[in-house]
Amino acid sequence: MNSRLLAIVITGLLIISGCNNQSIMEGNHSLQKADKKKEEIIVWHTYSEEETKVFENEVIPLFEKQHPDIDIKPVRQPYGEQLKWTLLARASAKKPPDVVRMDISWVPFFAKMGQIYSVSDFKDFNHVKKGLLEVPLKSNLFNGKYYGFPLNTNTKVAIYNRDLLKDAGYTKPPDNIDELLDLILKNHYRIGLTGYTAWETLPYFYGFGGTLLSPDFKTANGYLNSPKSIQAVEKLRILFNASGNSDTWQGIIDGKYLMIDEGPWFYSVQTPQKLKEIMKNTFSVPFPVTNGKGSVLGGENLVIMKGARNLKASWIFVKWMATSEPQKLLMKTGLMPTVKGMNIKESSKELGYFESYSEGLNHSFSLPPLANWAQIEEIYIKYLKMIILERIDVKEGLTLAAKEMDTQLLKEKGR
Repeated sequence: MNSRLLAIVITGLLIISGCNNQSIMEGNHSLQKADKKKEEIIVWHTYSEEETKVFENEVIPLFEKQHPDIDIKPVRQPYGEQLKWTLLARASAKKPPDVVRMDISWVPFFAKMGQIYSVSDFKDFNHVKKGLLEVPLKSNLFNGKYYGFPLNTNTKVAIYNRDLLKDAGYTKPPDNIDELLDLILKNHYRIGLTGYTAWETLPYFYGFGGTLLSPDFKTANGYLNSPKSIQAVEKLRILFNASGNSDTWQGIIDGKYLMIDEGPWFYSVQTPQKLKEIMKNTFSVPFPVTNGKGSVLGGENLVIMKGARNLKASWIFVKWMATSEPQKLLMKTGLMPTVKGMNIKESSKELGYFESYSEGLNHSFSLPPLANWAQIEEIYIKYLKMIILERIDVKEGLTLAAKEMDTQLLKEKGR
């Protein structure tokens, strides 16, 4: 199945993603290098405009100063499915890029397809591993091996409107999702819940006591459609009925919403004046924790593609990026570091909102480490939307969803 998929991808995308290169990767990690003084590494990334400025004007020059025999050639790419398939086609044809900053949810897919290197196989891997936060590091784990390092991490926190919470007689936010639901219903408040994706809804589904898959991620039947999951989705539907369609970012400031959940970019992209208004009218706390789970883990990992022309230089760069020096520079843009021991509060006093995110990471959960997670999520979204819009009964919808997911999970066993 994998070879068939690769053939389709290569045929369709190799031409548009073609690139002249003078050195290619051979088997057994051997390398044919062009005759030049410096090794060149091509790095593809999806940094924002502000992040790109820091990465290209501060981080890369610092690395090249410390490693004068290596040149880094950064290429900014638009994030999306086209990028995913282009990367697969180029890696399978042993073409650059050498190193890629990719969404954590993509790592299992590329690992299964055999198009990224396992960093577990490098002799100094354990030394680098010890210096990284465990939760984001785990997002690189697939079938017992690590396939990258966490470059930056994030999660979502609960952001409350100060006045609405005070008007309801609360001196602190609700301790759990059930209490939040009661507060919203009793006071006729609204919550900023607008989408159906796993990123948007799983924290609430888990918070209400639901379970998506078995602990080994091999089956959905009996879990997604269990009595507790059915009850969780029934409560989620009530919560959706108390949501709104207006701009959640401005709505939480203006008091149209009691609470929204959002990532650190809610703050990092704002002007200083807007940030002042946000801090005055709202405050953030870690997302409520139920059964050890708070909100979903996000972020990007740095991986070495099978198209890498210089494995040694790529490894040097990847493990350097997993240290405090470059991550401290990127933290100025609002990116959360993954290195242990970094004093976020002390290093970025102007980013006061970081504290709740840092605390929230301790209980954040990863999306299931499945190569075909995209297909699983499509099923989840399809049936959840039908249930929320009352086009199908909760139990029936979850049972049908579990059946379709199990079909996909059977394919996953072929990994």
